[in-house]
Amino acid sequence: MFRKIPIILTADQLLDLSIRRTKKIKIEDRDVRYKTKKTIIARTDSFVDTIVSKLESYVKKFPSIEQLPKFYQEIIDIKINTDKLKKSLGAVDWARKTCIMIYSKQIRSLKKTGNIDFLKQKQKEIYGRISSVLHQIDENLIFLADAQNIMKKFPTILDIPTIVIAGYPNVGKSSLLKHLSSAKPEIATYPFTTKQVIVGHVKIEEKFTTKTYQIIDTPGLLDRPLAKRNDIEKQAIAALAHLADIIVFMIDPSETCGYSLKNQYNMLGQIKKLFEDVPIVIVENKADLKKTDSSEFKISCENKEGIDQLATEILRMIKTES
Repeated sequence: MFRKIPIILTADQLLDLSIRRTKKIKIEDRDVRYKTKKTIIARTDSFVDTIVSKLESYVKKFPSIEQLPKFYQEIIDIKINTDKLKKSLGAVDWARKTCIMIYSKQIRSLKKTGNIDFLKQKQKEIYGRISSVLHQIDENLIFLADAQNIMKKFPTILDIPTIVIAGYPNVGKSSLLKHLSSAKPEIATYPFTTKQVIVGHVKIEEKFTTKTYQIIDTPGLLDRPLAKRNDIEKQAIAALAHLADIIVFMIDPSETCGYSLKNQYNMLGQIKKLFEDVPIVIVENKADLKKTDSSEFKISCENKEGIDQLATEILRMIKTES
């Protein structure tokens, strides 16, 4: 979806590309005057066509934000800014229409005249006016280029039963995703290693069919109001709000994650209130370091203790929900 967005050129890059293409055009004619005239017109046509077609592709190949799933809409607003994106696309479309208008007003006089000096002057005017239009939207083109680079890295989210892993930073979410699915997330011992959602899949053979489930690792959340959350945390909330059929909430009772058990359970309370209709599996990780007397699942992503039992329970629940 997002990988189809073309590479966005700046105003100068687009002008340079168009000029280089025009230089390859040469129309043959026995009459030198007609040969020159036809070449000038053909090059002007090519110059305008290249710019207009590029601008059109930029607008058309950006997906319509309103038609995207809610998760992507929210992620775009968090990481890019939806209003700025719409304004930039609008500016590019304005430039496309303006370039067409500039050319359509000049092309008749180009074709009617036989005066070569007049032709060259009109060609220069068209190039100059279109160049001016492109430079007016250069900031918009640069913004869209940055947006394209961000969007092409968005994970592919499938419309299938989905488990979302949540919890404080450094409690072992990425390690659990690695054990449960096909994903290979970055794993480190410092907070916010995961800066965006990471998607993994697990395939289960059932009789004569293969069912695929989606497991999503989210950036770490902290115990604080939504208004104070950073953009990394907001991505986790978006995944929980729009994708989760089951939430696996991970807790580190050893507190080696750097956060107290009290704060972690406060966060769990917030998650329960925010997503009261979504089943939650509470998992205590790092059982190799510390085990509590609670009835929650005890696992160790370090030595894989309890991982198989947890996977079985998660799959049982997701089948029930789906």
